[in-house]
Amino acid sequence: MTAYWAPLLHIYQPPTQDPKVLRNIDKECYKSLFSLLEEYDTAKFSLNINGVLIELFYEFGLSDTMDLLKNLVSENKIEIVGTAKFHPILPLIPRKEAQHQIQMNEELNRKEFGRWERKGFFPPELAISGEVAKFIRQLGYKWVIMSGIACPVDWPYDKIYTSPNGLQLFFRDDIFSNKIAFKNITAKNFVKDIKAVHKNKEKNNPTYVLTALDGETFGHHIKNYEKTFLGKTLELIDQDDNLKTIFISDLDQHFPIAKKKIIPRESSWSTTNDDLKDKIPYPLWDHPNNSVHKYYWKLMKSLNNLMNLADNLDLAKDWEVDNYYNTAKHFYSRGIYSCPTWWSNPLNKTWSPNLIYKGVEILMRAALNAQLALIHGGKSDLGEGYFDSISYYHGLLLMELNNVTKKNLKQFNNNNNT
Repeated sequence: MTAYWAPLLHIYQPPTQDPKVLRNIDKECYKSLFSLLEEYDTAKFSLNINGVLIELFYEFGLSDTMDLLKNLVSENKIEIVGTAKFHPILPLIPRKEAQHQIQMNEELNRKEFGRWERKGFFPPELAISGEVAKFIRQLGYKWVIMSGIACPVDWPYDKIYTSPNGLQLFFRDDIFSNKIAFKNITAKNFVKDIKAVHKNKEKNNPTYVLTALDGETFGHHIKNYEKTFLGKTLELIDQDDNLKTIFISDLDQHFPIAKKKIIPRESSWSTTNDDLKDKIPYPLWDHPNNSVHKYYWKLMKSLNNLMNLADNLDLAKDWEVDNYYNTAKHFYSRGIYSCPTWWSNPLNKTWSPNLIYKGVEILMRAALNAQLALIHGGKSDLGEGYFDSISYYHGLLLMELNNVTKKNLKQFNNNNNT
């Protein structure tokens, strides 16, 4: 029985990342990770790199990292998958902008990687819904990867499920992936466990295990982990004729397509079973009990409506209209990245008012310029209600950053005094 390991790595940095931080991560992780993969002829890794990170590499003088990556692609050791350029949570943004984010990323992939084709798709944070899966297929993608919690049927170790419109649905093994991410398994035991996944299956029936992790795990979050885990794992696989690495895109050459069509559960790779029971599919980005999330998405709703009005302006009518509209679009596309709401979770110890506001500030620039475009286009009255709403929720959000910080500090002091 041949056992296949289909590994996916996801690397991303926000558009607001500090250059010093990026250079440190590049040194600790990206360069060493890519250099390690060059050493193994049998390496087959699917890779998601959001377009914003590609642009940051060039902006901060790290083009040599891109050269390493391009070499791995040309050597067929890495396949680049599609995604949304600025890492938004796709189920939470308008479909029009979701498709725009995907198309921007595609343009950059073709520019950087030559004959890049739509095959696999990585939704940021593995945040999926039936609607997102549907339009991913409509855009021409062959498969999508999701968290294991999104699987509503028997676990597919020896078959591939598809959606009603034919999109291949791959589910990350959350148990294996989390064991690796938190350094709770050795390379030796990981290889042993992959082979033992379906030990009771028929001898000639192959199986596969799919893992998906942040690439930054290797070298940045865990020092030298690219060598002590990935390198060691690849060495062990090279020595075993019954175990192979494989691109996710090639799994359908070895495994049958299940007759049953399924629709994935709305979820992300941070969603728990309790979250699903409570109907909270994206808890770290849109939780009903999180006041910062509440004001953030109310602001976003009005901004989306304001941008829709600006989208319908005649840009050829006046140079100022075109200038303000393009400026608004520039900030809007960047400002809907996932980090501000992720940093709004004090109960998960991810709380940073400044990192939250970095994103909100970009959104406010989008709102201002969209309204200015409407003013110069003679349509200011259409947008004033939305612009006032954005300003209102911006104020409430700022007050909430203050209130939550005081509450956190009070709780911290109480805990230390008990």
